[in-house]
Amino acid sequence: MTTRPLAFSSALLFCTAAAGAAWWPFGPAYGKPLQTVRALSAQGRSADVLTALNPVFMQTLRSPDLRDAYLLRGEAFEALGRPDAALGEYQVGTGLFPKSVVLLTHEGSLLHHDGLDEHARELFKLALGYEPKNWRAHLGLAEIESRLGFLDRSAAHYESALEARPAQADAWRDYAGVLFDLREPTAAEYALHKSLDLAPNDAAAHVLLAFVLRAQDDYPGAFAQLDAAAALGGGTGVLRAKALWLLEAGRRNDAAAAATAILAVEPGDPVALWVRARLLLPSDPSGAAKILEPFSARADDAPFSARAAAVLRDAALQEAQKREKIRDANANAK
Repeated sequence: MTTRPLAFSSALLFCTAAAGAAWWPFGPAYGKPLQTVRALSAQGRSADVLTALNPVFMQTLRSPDLRDAYLLRGEAFEALGRPDAALGEYQVGTGLFPKSVVLLTHEGSLLHHDGLDEHARELFKLALGYEPKNWRAHLGLAEIESRLGFLDRSAAHYESALEARPAQADAWRDYAGVLFDLREPTAAEYALHKSLDLAPNDAAAHVLLAFVLRAQDDYPGAFAQLDAAAALGGGTGVLRAKALWLLEAGRRNDAAAAATAILAVEPGDPVALWVRARLLLPSDPSGAAKILEPFSARADDAPFSARAAAVLRDAALQEAQKREKIRDANANAK
């Protein structure tokens, strides 16, 4: 007669302890212990994900749920702006599950973003050993090889990544950058159109397409892309490029107007003043040098545009002095 109450008490104690561990064997999530946590993650409730995946609950999990829990915790920390904590989760996860491609690639991505490319590269290669077509590993390697200057390797990895995930606008854009550096403007233009089809408001893609079109002597197309980038908030850099290219194309009045537009936003901008001085140089080198007077004392660590302006000022002064000597010689000859 005493065994049944004892058995009931034991069962009650077991269930109470299990509830304290946030696990209930006969609840709606039975067999799917991460179902609720995945829903929290999908809703962007990262803090709640970490609360749910507390140490007590983690102890109840087994593979593959435990592996996925480390991934969810890492992603939650990333979303909360704590990459160091996220990296710790991924490293613990890969220590327990060394063949987990998803953990390897997440860890590799964080290391890559921190500039630790050599270690990240090894993780991505390891991931590809287990899953040769993994897009995240190929994309990580594409970015690393590009940063290191191995453009052919980078292009090959971009192609593999985009074959698996063709709807990645940023990847198409960055792939185009590699192709442009490889002096393949036609292929780069194709990749940029793919990128802009997916993300038409990407100012950076419009700027890169402008460079690609200029390289093919399509100045009207290049200017149209710069205007599109400027309309999307591309910044002063877009205006500078337009002023310089207008000067390059021989459109002197338009170049002067573009320089004026820059100076309205950035008074004293070196590039705008350089353009003004360059326009004036053939007829009035002294006036050109005066425009660039603010850059007479250039520092070695000054921005390139400021140093270029200073060099042009020196050249303008030399030209002015040369013309002055010629005038003096002619006057004396008379």
